[in-house]
Amino acid sequence: MKTIMIFLSITMLLAGCASKPDYRAATNGSAGHSEQKISDDRYRVQFKIYSNSVADATDFALLRSAQLTQREGYDWFLVTNKETFIESTKLQPASSIGVTQSRETVRECGLLACNTYQRPSTRMDASISVGSQNERKEVHTVLDIRMGKGMKPNDNSYNAQDVIDNLENKAYR
Repeated sequence: MKTIMIFLSITMLLAGCASKPDYRAATNGSAGHSEQKISDDRYRVQFKIYSNSVADATDFALLRSAQLTQREGYDWFLVTNKETFIESTKLQPASSIGVTQSRETVRECGLLACNTYQRPSTRMDASISVGSQNERKEVHTVLDIRMGKGMKPNDNSYNAQDVIDNLENKAYR
C-alpha cells in the first residue's frame, strides 16, 4: 500500500508540473506573452501557446494588449496589424495510471500432494503513450496596437476594460 501511495504522489507531482497555466509572461522564448514598445502609444504584443486552438493565442494577445493599454494610462486600443503563425506540431504524452485488485489462484505441489489456494493480488500499471490524438500546435500571434484615450475611434477598436472583463477568466482558470 505504501508503494501505491508513493507511486501516486510522484505521478501527481509530475502532472502538476506539466499543467502550467497558459497565460503568463514568456521567458527565453517559452510559451506566454511578451511585448515591445514601438512608440509612446504603440506596442507589438506577442503570445505563444501550445494548443489546438488558434483563438486562444489571439484571445490572450488581446488580453495582454488591454492590460498594457490600461498600464500606460489609455482607455482603448486598435489592432493595426495581426499575424498568426502555426510554427510546428508538438506531441504531448498521454499518461494513465491503474490499480487492479483481484484474487490469484496459486497451486503448489510437493512430492506427495498439491495445495491450491487463493490470495489477493494488486497490480499497478502506468503508461505514457504518444499518439495523434494528443497533437498540439505551437501557435504564435503577433498584434501591433495603437492606444488612445477618450471615445473609441471606430468599431474596430477595443475598450481595454471590456476586453479584460471578458477574457480575464479564460486566462486564469
